[in-house]
Amino acid sequence: MKLKALLVLCMVISAVMIFAKPTVIRLLEQDFLPSNPDDEQYVKLIETEFLKATGIEIDIQLVPIPSGKYADKVNVLLASGDFPDIIWFRDNVDIPYADQGLLMDLREQVSKSETFKKAMPSWDMARLNSYPYLLWITPINPKIAVVREDWMKELGISSPRTVEDYYEMMKKLKTKAPNAITITGNLERLDSIFNAAFGTDQTFIKLKDGTYTYSRITQGEKEKLAFYNKLFKEGLLDPEFVTVNWQSMEDKLYNSKVAMVVGGSGIVVDMYQQRMYDSGNNTKLIALDPPIGISGKAGFPAVNVNRQSRGFAITTVSKVKDVAFKLLEFMATERGQFIDRLGVEGREYKVVNGKIEKTEKGLVWYPRFYENPNWNSPIELYGEVGKKSLEIVNKYYVEDNYFDMPAKYSTSWDEMNNLYKEYSIKIVTGEYPIEKFDEFVSKWRKAGGDTYIKLANEFFKKSGK
Repeated sequence: MKLKALLVLCMVISAVMIFAKPTVIRLLEQDFLPSNPDDEQYVKLIETEFLKATGIEIDIQLVPIPSGKYADKVNVLLASGDFPDIIWFRDNVDIPYADQGLLMDLREQVSKSETFKKAMPSWDMARLNSYPYLLWITPINPKIAVVREDWMKELGISSPRTVEDYYEMMKKLKTKAPNAITITGNLERLDSIFNAAFGTDQTFIKLKDGTYTYSRITQGEKEKLAFYNKLFKEGLLDPEFVTVNWQSMEDKLYNSKVAMVVGGSGIVVDMYQQRMYDSGNNTKLIALDPPIGISGKAGFPAVNVNRQSRGFAITTVSKVKDVAFKLLEFMATERGQFIDRLGVEGREYKVVNGKIEKTEKGLVWYPRFYENPNWNSPIELYGEVGKKSLEIVNKYYVEDNYFDMPAKYSTSWDEMNNLYKEYSIKIVTGEYPIEKFDEFVSKWRKAGGDTYIKLANEFFKKSGK
């Protein structure tokens, strides 16, 4: 009887194994394309390793999304009622969905996870505790200026230390290219270099009377925009910068149309370097320190620890929330980071005599999930320019004093931001004279700015700042 019962049990287990279906996880991520065979291969590797680690069989289905501006396409998809299990958000697209209760609060799961406790640096944990809907792990990697070494040497240019040095450097570099520098669509990349120099590196600036005001309405902001306009008028700033996207920005560098670009520190500028070589330009890129300006200091924009600017969210309508979280957790483990940071064996790396060596594809590989700064990599992860860029940005680390506009003022906040975009671009391109800045400040205050400043000061007072 015991033998018979055992046989029946084995048959049941076998039947379950035969007919059990893997857990489907629908994933929307900017850098994953269902039509890309390399992405499909990488996803299969994740599925295999996840099964080994957890005993759970999953089927990661990449959600197709049309080409174009990612944030806009995400909104279109979600507006149709299609909510994948995991969504990678950026550009504040997540906020209205979080306000509607459509994104999962991840604090409880993360607090129970030894993996995340080990992996997440203090700034990412602070962001999650403040805004619990986006999960991301990254080093401090503000955007940094990189410039062609060959032209710097040829023209006898030393690394600039002041705003004036940057200006003189750009004038000389323009003799080698149509424009000295290009950026993408807005002023964010230029701001990464120059905000601290003009005293606008933090969201709120403390005045002599101890109160705070918004950095974008200060005299420093006005002087910064006047400087940008000077660059534009003299052809130092790419006149097409408003319409340039990240790909065309890079192409301008590789095709010698500009001498300098601004990109993410670490792995991103390493990719610029490799693509520079691949395009036939046998020159190194040099990472530059930010300049000292009228503020008397140099640095990068202060780091916002109030919330993530991008990251993964799990939707509350998902029927596989627990497994979705386990997937995000697995990618932060030692094994998860190994495959995310190094890619697929035989494709992005190979093992020769017990040592890992990157292939040509591996030189332009980048992680699709996290860059855990606490992960102990078996090989050097960064090239010369990437490593140097991280050294520079860590030297200038400052936390921001950001204050989120309450959700009920979202319409006002949108109007305020749109006003800044309109006036700043038009001032830089010369469509508006610099005197129009005062008009912008007046309109910004009336659109809700005075309320924002009042609320921020009340918050800072309560928090003891």
